[in-house]
Amino acid sequence: MEDGDTETYLFVLEEIKGIRQRVDRIEEVLNAKVERARGKKGIAVTELLDLRPPHRRIVLELTKIGRASPAELSEKLGMEEESVRGIAESLVERGYINETMEKGERKYEVAIARKKPKKVPLNIWSALEKKVRQ
Repeated sequence: MEDGDTETYLFVLEEIKGIRQRVDRIEEVLNAKVERARGKKGIAVTELLDLRPPHRRIVLELTKIGRASPAELSEKLGMEEESVRGIAESLVERGYINETMEKGERKYEVAIARKKPKKVPLNIWSALEKKVRQ
């Protein structure tokens, strides 16, 4: 491979990386809109597995410490503060974490989804009675 080819190859790789990042961001925004349209609030424990690792780390850290600023999360997780802010913003858009202002400082906290109450059939007692008799 010649020097010119290598430079072109590296340039194309960087462009592809940028495109992937933009597509990921579009996917997050669209997912957030769908979830808001469905009236979803909070994150269920099972949804943690679906999150990308950096997103999951932020949610798990907030679960441990409660409320934290981007700077605090950045320090705890060893991540750039700007990255933490971007990821946290996408989690806010999806309704997984809440954003509040405390003494002029932005803070985040996890929004845990409430389980929907299960509907119990009206004939539950008669069904249970039948089971007991068997």
